[in-house]
Amino acid sequence: MPLTPKGKKIKAEMMKSKSEGGYGKKKGEEVFYKSQNKGTIKGTHKK
Repeated sequence: MPLTPKGKKIKAEMMKSKSEGGYGKKKGEEVFYKSQNKGTIKGTHKK
């Protein structure tokens, strides 16, 4: 499913490098989708 603007923003923030306060590219994407599946973040995918 495509991401909403909110989802794109959150994913971009998580994928920033560690020095910028993110998780890094690979880990950031992993954390984003795990958080989404767990239900921690909502409204990130278009239906």
